[in-house]
Amino acid sequence: MKKIIFVHGYTSSPRKKKYQIISKELTKLNIPCSMPQLPGGEHSKSDEWLNIINREVELSNMPVVLIGHSLGTRAALLYLDKFNQKVDTVILIASFNNNVEENRERKNGNYNSFWEYKLDIDKIKKLANKFVVVHSKDDNSINYQQGVEIANDLGAELITYDDFQHFSGEENAEKNAAEWLKIIKRYL
Repeated sequence: MKKIIFVHGYTSSPRKKKYQIISKELTKLNIPCSMPQLPGGEHSKSDEWLNIINREVELSNMPVVLIGHSLGTRAALLYLDKFNQKVDTVILIASFNNNVEENRERKNGNYNSFWEYKLDIDKIKKLANKFVVVHSKDDNSINYQQGVEIANDLGAELITYDDFQHFSGEENAEKNAAEWLKIIKRYL
């Protein structure tokens, strides 16, 4: 049995419909999961997020599957880099690459603390048994090429979609939740 820890994206929340659907389904399957509310809203700070992720990982007495979405992908990788903590699997959905210059000023620099330095990819690659990157070619927030680049850097399995955009939006909650659940079940 593995525990799933979700790291939501920028200005998102575990109260979003997609996460509620996923949580309900995982509970039915008796799969332990955690969806912490990460603070900061539009002015999120990486240290706050990383400390919460660390607490969630430390509370687990089972192997951890760390799932990040959007800014949560950067947070998940920063967590591994900073805390040097081994996890079972890392799934990055709509992921950023490791290009600090390209990403630091996104959203007017509101989350630039996530981009203070390049990740030590060689170190991070040793901290999970498996990396998976999920990205849609029509992502309207983070260019698909960023997902390809981080997948190549990590030696990750790349799962490509054509029409899921950024895997977000309440209007797409059921569709996104169903697809995320398929992916999650594959790596349990």
